Amino acid sequence: MNFIIVPFKNFKLAKSRMRKDLSDKKTEEVVEKMLQHVLGEVSKCKISDGNFLITNDQKAISIAKMVGIKAIIEKEQISESVSVDYASKLLMNNGGESVLRIPGDLPLISYRDLDNIFNESIDSGCNIIVPSKSGSGTNALLRNPPNIIKSFFGEDSFKKHVNEFKKKKAQYKVIKNHNIGLDIDCIQDLKDFEKVQKL
Repeated sequence: MNFIIVPFKNFKLAKSRMRKDLSDKKTEEVVEKMLQHVLGEVSKCKISDGNFLITNDQKAISIAKMVGIKAIIEKEQISESVSVDYASKLLMNNGGESVLRIPGDLPLISYRDLDNIFNESIDSGCNIIVPSKSGSGTNALLRNPPNIIKSFFGEDSFKKHVNEFKKKKAQYKVIKNHNIGLDIDCIQDLKDFEKVQKL
């Protein structure tokens, strides 16, 4: 079975870099719009057999429920990597053969991008990694099986994930995707997104 997980911290702490330039209220509005968009597209994915949000934020859980996405509720949040690996293990124990992690801050993502990642993995038999626009981050990670490597989200995560695939001698494929590559962490990312919208 194929599953998608979207990890989400909470509205009060999300996007600390953006809060340097925007008010807390405006930042949380941006975060909410992005999360609604991502979860909406995830819910349309044709190949996924189940979609999950992992969080302890009640507002985020309500947003997920509105589009039919189930919540994995955390008692505590240690890091995104711990959250993703916990959810991946849980889903693997419930029949998950492939788990795709997608962040909640991709304003351009389409369900077609998600279907393409699953199809690439099915056709090639490979794990899939999609880098961020900068090339240093990991904006999508499909693992088959879900515990083939640990998660290393954070600084230089792309290099760390690639190195871990190599270390485990696991087949992987790097896919560049503009829609998935653009995440919004700071005011400059938001400006870049607004430019794209005007094209």
